[in-house]
This record gives sequence, C-alpha cells and structure tokens, in this order.
Amino acid sequence: MKAVLLDMDGVLVDVRGSFRRAVAETVGRFTGTEPTPEAIQAKKDQGGFNNDWILSHTLVQEAGGAASFDEIKEAFNALYRGRDFDGLIATEPPLVETATLEALAERYALALVTGRPEEDAEWTLRRFGWDALVPLVVGMGQQAGREKPDPYGLALALDALGAAPPEAVYAGDTVDDQRAAVAAGCRAVGVVPPGLDVGAHGRTLMAAGAEVVLSTPNDLPALLATWDAR
Repeated sequence: MKAVLLDMDGVLVDVRGSFRRAVAETVGRFTGTEPTPEAIQAKKDQGGFNNDWILSHTLVQEAGGAASFDEIKEAFNALYRGRDFDGLIATEPPLVETATLEALAERYALALVTGRPEEDAEWTLRRFGWDALVPLVVGMGQQAGREKPDPYGLALALDALGAAPPEAVYAGDTVDDQRAAVAAGCRAVGVVPPGLDVGAHGRTLMAAGAEVVLSTPNDLPALLATWDAR
C-alpha cells in the first residue's frame, strides 16, 4: 500500500453534534419539525447525500417547506461554521488518535478527501494538530460539483500523491464513500461512526463495496500492516 485517503466526517471527527445537529435544526427552522437522527441517517444510507446542504434542502422540500437552497445554505452555515469558526464545528470531538495518524504517516502518503469546503477541513486539521500529518486536502472547492460517490476527488488526490488506485485505500463511513472508492479503483474500508450499530451499518457499508469494516479508525494501521504483509 502506498497511499491512504481519509474521509473526515465520521472517521476523523464525530459529527453527531455538529453536522447532524445543523441538518436537524436547519430543517426544523424552515418546517417547524426537526427530523430524527434515524431519518437523517436513512437519507445518508440511500446515497447521493454527501453534501449536507443538499440533504437539508431535500428534507425541507419533502416536509413541504418552500425555502430556497441558498436560504438553507446560509442558515446551515450560520449554525455550523458560525461567525469565525465559533459555531458547531468548534465542538467536534476527535475519533482518531494522533498516534494513529503518526503511524500511518510513517508508512504511507496521506490525504484527506472530503465534502467539506477546504477552509473548514483545514481549520479542523489545524485544531487537532493534524495538518502536518495530512498535508493534502481535496475538498468541495476542488471537486467542481463532482462529489462522492463520484470518484473525482479521490482521483485528484491519487494524482497529487503519485499513487495508482490499486496502491491506495480510502476509509469512509458512508455508502457514498465506499462507492467512490470502488469507482476509483481503490481498496474500500468502511468505518462505523459512533452512534450506529456496528453490525447493521457494517452490512450497509459492505453492500456498498467495503472490503472490510472497522469499528474505529484506530484499527487502520494494523489492518494495513496485514495487507502489506500478504
């Protein structure tokens, strides 16, 4: 294995109290009723909702709301980013240990491939001191609307790292992550985020193309060492 590509949400950081909360509160603002965590997850499991602005807009529409996409995006960002990264983004707990990223960086080229805007992703990496360990960020701005499950972002990262798809792993927590990895020709690793049943969500990720499913991203070094030894 030459390169490890990582998703951020649900893999590096816990977004239950940030992105998921922002979706629920944004939808509630425009419809009067917040969707449950289960309803939000069900949409994620359908695929095609990697972008939480689109997810929020869809849920508003399905509930009979009439807000425009731009109105929803503005309300969402006010909650999530806040005025100067003082919103829900600042409350996200880490899911991966710094030692795990250090171990990966010693053996592999690392990149972050995320649906977040680059500015948000880079701020979060700096917040935890991970920016030197994961120096390459391919975010929303570089993907030109071709977000996961489109493999475009993964292909950009692989090209920048000089790695061929069979030499790379992509670790993500959603069906769109797994489908993007498969479409890119990478080995797909599913990570079950906190709050979801490992068995049930693991099966969902396997059905979407995951080769293996982990209950924590901290198991990645051991998994990859096993694969490298074959």
